[in-house]
Amino acid sequence: MAKFNPKQAQIYIQTLQNVLTNTEETAERVTPFFTKLDDAKQADKVSEIPTAEFAEIKAEFEDTVASYKQNADQLNAASAPIRLLGIHKSLTSAYQKYAEATALMADAVVVTSHTIDNDKYEKSESDQAIYLEKIHAAVSKIMTTSM
Repeated sequence: MAKFNPKQAQIYIQTLQNVLTNTEETAERVTPFFTKLDDAKQADKVSEIPTAEFAEIKAEFEDTVASYKQNADQLNAASAPIRLLGIHKSLTSAYQKYAEATALMADAVVVTSHTIDNDKYEKSESDQAIYLEKIHAAVSKIMTTSM
């Protein structure tokens, strides 16, 4: 049986904390752009968003996707302690799917026609909520599992 390695556990938890901090900071940065777009969408006023602002929203969404994909890569490369391998695999999978759902939202913003693909947008919102919940559940398990 593999021996518990406290140094490995410490490195893993630090990596996890870095990913979670980056995720939170990225979400805080993109929230005003998402809110502006979502408000306009709900009011059926997407066409009233100035073109430059609409392009900026798309760019922010794409930056968010890049950040989340980088986080997913970090999680995928992390060496989890043996006791956490199953939970880690669940977390990594959920985070990857969360990044993909975020990419779907970025794809839903079509700058050339100044429109939103509502089907993609709504699927993205739904998928993001599902995978964010799975991420939170996995992180909770990791943090409460005795190392």
